Amino acid sequence: MTGDALTELRALKRAGIADAADRVPGLLRSLDDALDREAAGMLLGGRAVRAALASSGRYTPVALGLLAGSTVDPLPHLLTAALLAEGIQPETGTTGFNQWRFEILSGAPNLKELAPAVTACLLDDTAVFEKVADPLDAAEVEARCAALPAELDAWLTAFEGAPGGVAVLNTLPLSALRRDRYVDYATKARVEAAWHRMNAGILDLAARPNVVVLATESLAERAGSQAATDRMRHIGGHAWSQEFLDAYAREVARVVLARLGRARKCLVLDLDHTLWGGVVGDDGIPALKIGGSFPGSAHAELQSLAKDLSRQGVLLTVCSKNDDAVAREAVATHPDMVLGPDDLSGFRANWDPKPGNVAALAAELNIGTDSMVFVDDNPAERGLMEAQRPEVAVVALPDDPAGYASAVARAGWFNQFALTDEDRVRGSLYRARAQRDELRQTAVSVEDYLRELASEITVEEYGTLNGARITQLFGKTNQFNLTGIRYGADEVARRVETGQAAFFGVRATDAFGDNGLVGALALVREPAAPDGDGDGDGGGDWTIENFVLSCRVFSRSIEHTVVGLVLRAARDAGAPGVRGRHVPTAKNGRFADFYPSLGFTGQDGDFRHDLTQLAELPDWVAVGTGEGKFHAP
Repeated sequence: MTGDALTELRALKRAGIADAADRVPGLLRSLDDALDREAAGMLLGGRAVRAALASSGRYTPVALGLLAGSTVDPLPHLLTAALLAEGIQPETGTTGFNQWRFEILSGAPNLKELAPAVTACLLDDTAVFEKVADPLDAAEVEARCAALPAELDAWLTAFEGAPGGVAVLNTLPLSALRRDRYVDYATKARVEAAWHRMNAGILDLAARPNVVVLATESLAERAGSQAATDRMRHIGGHAWSQEFLDAYAREVARVVLARLGRARKCLVLDLDHTLWGGVVGDDGIPALKIGGSFPGSAHAELQSLAKDLSRQGVLLTVCSKNDDAVAREAVATHPDMVLGPDDLSGFRANWDPKPGNVAALAAELNIGTDSMVFVDDNPAERGLMEAQRPEVAVVALPDDPAGYASAVARAGWFNQFALTDEDRVRGSLYRARAQRDELRQTAVSVEDYLRELASEITVEEYGTLNGARITQLFGKTNQFNLTGIRYGADEVARRVETGQAAFFGVRATDAFGDNGLVGALALVREPAAPDGDGDGDGGGDWTIENFVLSCRVFSRSIEHTVVGLVLRAARDAGAPGVRGRHVPTAKNGRFADFYPSLGFTGQDGDFRHDLTQLAELPDWVAVGTGEGKFHAP
C-alpha cells in the first residue's frame, strides 16, 4: 500500500494536485514507513505544490518553527506529511546547526517575522556536554545537569517575547557512548542519577503556559529506536534515528492540532471482537469474553482505557453491526463490562454501513466527523471508513487483541494542553443534552421548548479559577468561533494585566443541570475620536474581538443574549457603538449573518451597532446576577 500511495501522490503532482487535494490526507495516512513519509513530505513541500494545495481551500495554514541541537534534515518533510494528513499545511522556519540558544536569546531574527504558532526545539545530550570540559569528571557533569533546567527556563522567558507561541521541548537522552565510557558502576550510577534529576527539572517546565515537554523515552519506545547510527552521526552530525524523527514529527503534529483546537473529541467503538470477545448475536451474552484470562483481559483493558479517556472529556459512542436491543442488553447486563450505558453518549447498533452511522452519531452530538476516532477490529470496516469518511481518524488495530488498548492510547488523538473541570464532566453534559432533545421532541413549539428548558446564563470575568477554561474555549471551539482567533494562556493573562483587553466567560444552566462554562468573549476599546463627540465615527467604540460558544448550547438564543448584554453595557458606559467581525473559516460559515441578525450593519465581515435601537433580550434566557458585567478596558 505504501508504494501505491507514493506512486499515486507523484501522479497527482504531475496531473495538477489542486483538483485532487481531498485525496492527499488519506494517501498520506496509508504510508506506514518513515522513509516513505519523508519522501511524501518532500514531494508535497515544494513551492508549486504548496501553492496548489493552498488554492484548494482544503488546508488550514500554520506557521511552525524548528530548532535543534543536531542535524534534523528529514524533520521538516516528516512534519509536512504528518500535518497534511490532518488537513493542515505548515510553513516551517528553521535556523542553522545548533543555533537554538542564539536564535531565541538574540530576539529570534529568523523566526520573529514568521510568528510561528508552535516552535519545536529538539535537544540531545550535546546541550549538556558541549559545556563540560572533562566528561569523566562526574562532579562537573552533575553541576551541568543541575544548571540546564534553569537555563531552559530563562530561554523560555526570552521565547515568550520572540517569537512567542507554543514551545515544545523534550527530555534529553543520555547516549550510549556518553554513558558507557565510565568503567566503574558507581560513576555510572552517579551520572545517571544527575541525568534523571535534570530531566525531571525539564519536565517541570511544562507547568509554564504554552510549554509542552515531550518525554524522549516514550517516543523512542513508540519508534523502536532512538539514536542515529554511528555512521550517520559521524558523516551528517545526526543524533536521532529516522524512526525517532518520524515519531517526534507525529507527536509535534498532535501539539499543533491541540493548538488549533483540532484535537479529536469522540471515540467510536465497535462491540463484537473489540469491546468484548465473541459475537453477541451468535454466542449469547453469557459467552462473551470480558475480563478474566486472555483474551477477555485484553477486551476489558480496552474498555478500561476508554473509561479513563471519558473521565478526561472524551465522548464515548458505540457503532456496531448488531440488533439494537441485543447489543444494549449486553452492555447493560454483562457482569464484567467495565463500560455501562451511562458512559456512552451515543449508540448505533444496526445493519447499516458504519460510515453513515458515524455521521449520524456526529450529527446527534453536534460535532464534526473530523472530531471522531474509529476503533474496529475488522480491517474491512476500517477500510470502508477510510474510503467513505477520510476525515475520521481510524486506529490501525493489530491482529492480536492484546495490543488493542496500546494502539488506541499510542495514537494520541485526544491530546490537549490542559484539562478543565468541564472536560472531566463532558460525558454527563452530553447525556443531559439527550434529555433536552427528548424535551424538544415533545414540546408543542420551539418557544415552548426553550421556556421549559429554563436556560440561565451568568457572566464571569476572567480570573484564576476560570482562566484555563476560557483559554481552552478560544482554542478548541471551531463552529461558533466568529473570528478564528485562538489566544494562548500567557497572551490572555498579559493583555488583562496590561489593560489591553477584557476577557469573559459565560456559564449556562438549565432545567437539566449545569452546562459549565460554555462561552468566551474578548472585548477591546477603540481609541476615542479626536473631538470626543461620539458622533458615530467609531471613536471609543467597543469591539468584540472574538466570541466563541460551545456547540452544546447552540440554538437556544444564548449567543443573542450574550451580545445583547454587551450592547447594553456599552450603551450604559457611554460608548458610541459596538463593533464585531466575522472572519470566515472552514467551519463558521453558518454564523456569517449572526451580527446582522442583531441589528449590526456593515459588509465584508465588518459590522457595527450604533446602540440607538436594541432588540429585546429573549425572555426564555434568564440572566444571573452578582458574578460580573461586560466592560471594555
